[in-house]
Amino acid sequence: MSRWRIAFGVLLWTAAPTVIAQVPAKPTDPVFARAQALVSDGNGAAGRALIDSVIAATPPMAPLYPQALFWRASLAASAADAESDYKHIVVDYPLAPQAADALLRLAQLELARGDRDGALAHLQRVPRDYPRSKSLARASYWMARVLFEKNDIPSACAANASALAQADTLEVELRNQIQYQGQRCPASVVANASAATPANNSASPVRPPAPGNESTAARAANTGTATPVKQLPESTVQATRPKPPAEANDAKPSIVDPAKAPKAPTEKPPIKTAAEKPVTKATVTTTATTAAAPNGYSVQVAAYNQKAEADKLVSTLKARGYAVRVDGSVAPFRVRIGHYLTEKDAEDALKRIKAKRMDGFVVRAPAR
Repeated sequence: MSRWRIAFGVLLWTAAPTVIAQVPAKPTDPVFARAQALVSDGNGAAGRALIDSVIAATPPMAPLYPQALFWRASLAASAADAESDYKHIVVDYPLAPQAADALLRLAQLELARGDRDGALAHLQRVPRDYPRSKSLARASYWMARVLFEKNDIPSACAANASALAQADTLEVELRNQIQYQGQRCPASVVANASAATPANNSASPVRPPAPGNESTAARAANTGTATPVKQLPESTVQATRPKPPAEANDAKPSIVDPAKAPKAPTEKPPIKTAAEKPVTKATVTTTATTAAAPNGYSVQVAAYNQKAEADKLVSTLKARGYAVRVDGSVAPFRVRIGHYLTEKDAEDALKRIKAKRMDGFVVRAPAR
């Protein structure tokens, strides 16, 4: 498997496209399912040749044609090949069921290249051109992600709130990622997003405002979906970040720890005498350590419906030197890296992972 396949696969299928399963959904057509199985087993040339034979034998106006293009792109050997087929679908088959997902994949390719504006242009087309698509929540999630990277916090928070409202209750993994991303928002926006009711896919979507457009943001606020507020300094937002979400199998995922008791009022300390020693550095360090989560934190880079697929990624990442494992005895099987004592340690590890063109997010580690 090429380095591009590993990096692109982790990018596309961790942070969100199924984000329920974080891998391409199994094709309904047995020929495409066979091709996917061949590629997954390491026989990529045979799998792609099988799809090429379908494309060669299918009239371009047949409904099967854009479906074949989509699966050829999903299993492509390079980013350039995938991009070519996704663009073919978007331009020549805009009414195909795969068109919205093709736009989403194009946006992810642009983001992988560092072109945030290009990614945003593709993502904004999804709610505009495909208002009843099942990909709305994923598109809004990625839109928020791009806007966060552009430091447009109000628009990013509005897009993230829309993503949570659009996500189905069964999309537990996606909802967890949306909620975790929402930790970057001011408290009032997070509260509104947590109370949002998942939208029915047949209903009209809530469109997040375009970046930098204050009048659009005001109209979005009037719909009651989310209320963008004035951007807070980065230090203020980080200081009030809640802990990462618990396991995605929870019935009602939350980004806060419900078991954590509120802080008791702090009594005013007595006046210090000359004989008293000041608080030492060691004391402060011990206090910070005891505040860490009981089982620490990990970085989740993928989740699969099939354990064999999770094991395959684990083998690949272990060969690259990562302390990686599969968590969970039932689907989704989560691929996670490391056990870190504090959330900051895990965030630092995530930065190093992203520097190697992979992606992920911080979660609480399960008990060992």
